[in-house]
Parts: sequence; structure tokens; C-alpha cells
Amino acid sequence: MSLSPPRAATALAIGLVAVITTAVSPASALTHDWQDVSPPDSTNSVLFDVESARGGTWAVGGRRDPATRLFAPVALRWTGTGWQAFPQPADHGSLEDVAVGAPDEVWALGTRIDAVSNQGSALLQHWDGTAWREVTLPFPQGASEVSLSAVDVDAGGSVWVYGDYADTSGDYHSALFRGEADGSGGWTSLPASTGLTWVSRLEAGPGGVVHAVGDGVSRFDGTSWTKQSLPPSLNEAMFDGIEVNAANEIWAVGHARDNHLWRRPVIVRYDGDAWRTVRTPMETGQLFDIVFDSSGSPVAVGETSNPAVNPAGNYVLTPGPQGFLTRTEQPPGAAYLYAAATDTTGRVWTVGGAAGAEGGAYPAAYAGIRH
Repeated sequence: MSLSPPRAATALAIGLVAVITTAVSPASALTHDWQDVSPPDSTNSVLFDVESARGGTWAVGGRRDPATRLFAPVALRWTGTGWQAFPQPADHGSLEDVAVGAPDEVWALGTRIDAVSNQGSALLQHWDGTAWREVTLPFPQGASEVSLSAVDVDAGGSVWVYGDYADTSGDYHSALFRGEADGSGGWTSLPASTGLTWVSRLEAGPGGVVHAVGDGVSRFDGTSWTKQSLPPSLNEAMFDGIEVNAANEIWAVGHARDNHLWRRPVIVRYDGDAWRTVRTPMETGQLFDIVFDSSGSPVAVGETSNPAVNPAGNYVLTPGPQGFLTRTEQPPGAAYLYAAATDTTGRVWTVGGAAGAEGGAYPAAYAGIRH
């Protein structure tokens, strides 16, 4: 999951009350145990994304140098008992999105920072089973101000990368590339006009169908994009996470503006017929990601800035006894939670920053497993 404009600022925007329409199955009404598996020696670090597939679990983020205030990219692999770090192609910057297809099909993207000019540039890298290597995409000649916001690997062995760039006239364009997830072969440039102003996440499914979220939801059928029709009350909602649970069950999460709350959590669900609003608590909070546990029930993670909601800052919604998503679980040791994933054993993972954050700075990275 990449840092969309609302998440990158983690303290902007205010949201619009969503219409409450849909309940979900109460199968996960019982509170689950969370285990803190945060990486040791991760002072001044934060993890922005976690993904798991085919037995491999990776988390990415950045570590800040208190002296220079520059970040260094971090990519960690779960060994079964702890986290293992590897050398990075870039000395400065951060990784904000990771996609896992197989042990040698791991992709991560983010921003490289020039230590002298403090200017940022797009960073895409591939893990080939032994090392991380930087990858260059075929943007048009003369492209500048290139940024990358989302990456995903589909079940068929393709990697998808979304970004933006400025042409030689200074006009901005979106770009979508598809390549081989194992790093072999070239790249195919595909239509990238999603109908969205910005994209924070891609979800690549079977048959070349891709969903994107940002300031809305859009669907790519292999030929063109169609912006999805959401409930009118969510016209100004901002989405950071999407999960395709089945062809006729797709969920997207984020936040919406409200005159009284800092941000209000928003969830929409496609049921095969239309996108409908899922009921969420009327309280300050925003959601960054959603996954499904081993029982098929949703687990949405995010943050709240209201100490009355949760002084630690972490925000987790799961189905309550009445079937509506409620805040019943608090991963110990966690502050803001930026991403979640489900591994092959059905465990739910979440990552972010450790409790005790002040002024947007975290004392350490956080990672947790829900059993």
C-alpha cells in the first residue's frame, strides 16, 4: 500500500458522514489475540506496508536518522521466528508499497531522496531471491517528476505498477505498466486513465482485471478503466485500501469528511450488483487497509487522532455481535496501523508505528500477528 495524499500527511482532511446501509456477517464477533512481533533495533522506524503470499511475508518502510532527518529504506522478511533485513539499492528514501508473488517475486516501490538536494525521485525494486535490485520503467523520453504510487502481483505471474510523470511540455500523465513478476522480459504500457485524481492502491485479479482506489474506485477490464458509481454521500471520500474477496465481493476502505469529526472511517462493498456503504462507528478515525481472516470475516486497520477513541492511536474494526463493524480489538504496543495482510495459515498481519508517537515521529516500527 502506497502513501496516498491523505496518508502521507497523516493529519490533513476532515470527512463527510457516510450513509449507513450494510451489515456484515458476525462470524468474527469474538475478540482475537494479537502478538507483538515488532522488529528489534527499529528505533525511529515505521512500516508502511505488509504482504504475504506462498509462504513469504515482507514488510517495508523507512528508518529516520535523527541527525539528518533523512529516511533510509527498510525491507524486512519474516523468517518464521523474526525479521531479516537486507541491503537496499537506495541509501536515502522510504518504501511505501510491497507486493509478494513468490519467494523470488517480491516488488517494492517508494521514493529515493537525494541527500544533497533533498529532492525525491521514484524508486522501484525487485527481490530475486538473493538481493534487492533497482528496476527502471520505460517512461516516455523526456519524462520528469516521475512518481510511483502502487504495485501488485497477480496470481498469473504478472506485476503491475502505477505512477505519474510530466512530459516535456510540463503536462502531467498517469502510467500503468505490466511485466513479468520474476523480473524477466520487458514491460507493456497499458491505458492508465482511471478517472481518479490520484491512486493509492492497485488490486490485480484474474484475467487482467485490476481495481484502483484513491479519490474513488475504478476498474480496469484489460482494455479500459471505468470509474465505479459509489453512494452519492461518498463523492468526497478518500480510499487507501481495497480487497477483492470474490468476483462479486469487493471492499474498499478510507475516510470521509465530517464537520464535527477529524476524519470518519468509511467502508464500501461491491456485492455483484452495486457498491453500498458498510456501517462504521460514528467516531474519529480513518482506515488504511482491509483483509479477511481464516473465517472469511473482514479486519480493517487504521488510526485515530482522538484519545477518547483510543489513546494509543491504533484503530481496528471487526464484525461485532450484531454484524456491524465495531472497534473491539487493540493490538498491544501499536500506534497508527498502515497495512494488513493474511498469510497462508490464515493469520492476520498488521504493521505501522509503535505506541508513543509524538509529532508524527515513531519511537520504533510495529508489527503484529492476529491468531
